[in-house]
Amino acid sequence: MYITILCKVVDNFGDIGVVYRLSKQLKKINPENQINLVVDDLISFNKICNLVQCDVSEQEVEGLRVFNWNAADYCHEAFSRNDGELMPVILECFQCGRPDWMEKILFEEKLSRTVHIIMIDYLTAEQYSEDFHCLQSLTRSAKVQKVNFMPGFTEKTGGLVIEEEWHEVPERKADGPVLVFTYEKDWRDLVDGWLSARSAIPPYEPKLLVAQGRGKESFMSAVKACGADGLVEELPYLNQTEWDKVMKSCSALVIRGEESMSRACLSGIPFIWHAYPQSDEYQLVKVNALLERMRRHFSEEDFEIVERTWLDINSPSEPSLRGEERRSNPYSDFFSAVDHLAPSFYDFACSLRKNGDLAANLMTYIEKLAII
Repeated sequence: MYITILCKVVDNFGDIGVVYRLSKQLKKINPENQINLVVDDLISFNKICNLVQCDVSEQEVEGLRVFNWNAADYCHEAFSRNDGELMPVILECFQCGRPDWMEKILFEEKLSRTVHIIMIDYLTAEQYSEDFHCLQSLTRSAKVQKVNFMPGFTEKTGGLVIEEEWHEVPERKADGPVLVFTYEKDWRDLVDGWLSARSAIPPYEPKLLVAQGRGKESFMSAVKACGADGLVEELPYLNQTEWDKVMKSCSALVIRGEESMSRACLSGIPFIWHAYPQSDEYQLVKVNALLERMRRHFSEEDFEIVERTWLDINSPSEPSLRGEERRSNPYSDFFSAVDHLAPSFYDFACSLRKNGDLAANLMTYIEKLAII
């Protein structure tokens, strides 16, 4: 069957990273499926998959048909052909909307077939992920039916994408490096805390691996200010498979966004999540929601270490705006405790696998709609 997936890139690699992973898994589940991936930013896509060409209207990449969202005339002709043959199922990812050429096909050209739009929302641990899962909504046409499908952290959601390579929790490398992939911020506290833990617990002597992206420059400035230049390695842009391997090789992770956060959750490796910063600090709502999902896997004392670190990294940079004087550097406390915290992160990772694979759950749902 044909499944068309829409992706509008907002966060450089996060959006396209999740969609690319989901697309590959849907194809692997049933190789007979034709997956049409419509992306508005092929340059960002190329950064995580160098097979992607940035200047073509249509191409095949790893068995996926990739269309340039912005090639309006070309896409209109391709997707309107044979009564909209390519889009009986549309996955609209992360509230990206639909391109104008697709709106015209759906609502002005009067397709005879029924089109099912499945809204794949952002990953969140908030309660609404359960409340909205499989909730239907109206469109302007009875022939275009829409429903929400929510990724999440409980059995009442669609779960996370869990490919074969992620079926088992990887064995943690206690002497591995620390991966850093962040947004912009003053990172001196984190680097100082890491250096403090590194010197206090011989032979804990990992390096920092700093990923490419928005936060690299500000992080490297902090590294220089703290005199840690010789302890840091800058990574090149990596494809998704290489990125997963690097994550699994680490003793701890400092990661951002949704795509890498979902992998960190599945890895069982102690991690600090830097959520996408929002002007109203709504990221703290999302951070607290995930912390609450994790709480039962930790002792009270261990959970406090994780909570303090996560809230600090996601709060305003100015200490006066953090609401209280910090008793100690939370990053030093976190990195000093990573080996002790690891079993609790492992337990959390195991619990997520019980919810099943998002792609498999999605295909089961599509089959229940009698689309196939």
